[in-house]
Amino acid sequence: MTSRQAVVIDVDVPSWLLVPTGDGATDAWREAATQLLALAAEADVAVSAAPPRLDPVAAVDGLVALAASLGDGSRVVAGLDVPGAWPLPVVVEAGLTGDDAPDLLERTRARGGTPLESPIVDDLPDGIGPGIVSTRFDLDTSGAVWATVAAARRRDGLDVVATWRTTDLSVVPQFTPHVVSLLGSVRLVTVEATTA
Repeated sequence: MTSRQAVVIDVDVPSWLLVPTGDGATDAWREAATQLLALAAEADVAVSAAPPRLDPVAAVDGLVALAASLGDGSRVVAGLDVPGAWPLPVVVEAGLTGDDAPDLLERTRARGGTPLESPIVDDLPDGIGPGIVSTRFDLDTSGAVWATVAAARRRDGLDVVATWRTTDLSVVPQFTPHVVSLLGSVRLVTVEATTA
């Protein structure tokens, strides 16, 4: 028997859609997730009377592909609380702090690169912290401005970082509090695995 650390995120619809890892993205899960996003698309059309912006099948495929590209200490959870912008994928990383752990400015990527301006760094609210939330804006090679919101908490020997990126800058003030609150739903568990 061997053991490994696994990230558990205690969230559920209607606010969040937790994307499974490995073989968890079954046909049944994909169908349920697609139906959920189809309902969201219908709600957007009913409110705005505009053509649907969301392709539910493509959105689910994108979420599953993102989850599959991450390592063992990371998960993807999609925010569903901002109408017209869903799903908003957040990458959540968790791991034991360790003696040589980088500081939280480095964990949130608030340092380095060439942002358009100095990142905005605030303390996490009481009850979620200690930690920080960093918002930075970068220009990509096509001229698009990307906002990166990263919230990091270091408590009880555990580091948790939630990172979300977008080019829709109008959504940043709406969704940032949800990214921050997500930190309180993350824990690390030990999973026993058998070896062949």
